[in-house]
Amino acid sequence: MCPHCRQNAPIVYRGALAYCTACGKPRVPLTGEGLNLAGQPAKVGGSVARVLGWIVLAVGLITALLTGALFQAIFPAGVFGYILGILIAGISVAFGWLLLSGGKSLHKSGTEKERFTREQAIFALARNRGGMLSTMDVSQALNLPLPAADTLMTTFAKEDPDRVRLEVDDAGSIYYVFPQIALPPPAGSVRVEAGGVRVAEPPAAVPTEEPIEIEEQMRAKR
Repeated sequence: MCPHCRQNAPIVYRGALAYCTACGKPRVPLTGEGLNLAGQPAKVGGSVARVLGWIVLAVGLITALLTGALFQAIFPAGVFGYILGILIAGISVAFGWLLLSGGKSLHKSGTEKERFTREQAIFALARNRGGMLSTMDVSQALNLPLPAADTLMTTFAKEDPDRVRLEVDDAGSIYYVFPQIALPPPAGSVRVEAGGVRVAEPPAAVPTEEPIEIEEQMRAKR
């Protein structure tokens, strides 16, 4: 938990220094989930497992073919070469499939962990900013390139519109509003939805009272 904003926000590392993704203040390294490394070990392990799986398949099938052909040439009257080749190929396919399947699952879990940690950081940042964020806010807080931050927020708004909503103000600036956190939106904002664009209602005009007291004072002077 951040000692400054009191939120369970992930940490973003800039060089050797750690900062809170919600308030941007310095944090002690290794005292929270690292945004930069979230899911990366699993993704790297999954990629390595998949590469090994393809290597096992390729080497195993080639070995099965060569071994089967060699023994079949030595014992042409029998089927020992065929049986040995099929056995080696079957073992190679089994181990290769296990590595490929495990690598895919590991990579998927790493991707989900990375997404969850980023979502946790974004919502912590939104709570610290009053429930309204721009792409630049997300880019700076999460140490992401601006296009990557824009893609991330657009994806969140499309997949979970109940929690993240895209809005455009009168100046054409795009904001992401978190309805469960946000304060009332500013007047003149435009909400972008799947069905089109809806303009927020302008604030009602405040009725003015007639200056009755001033008129009475003027009459008294006359």
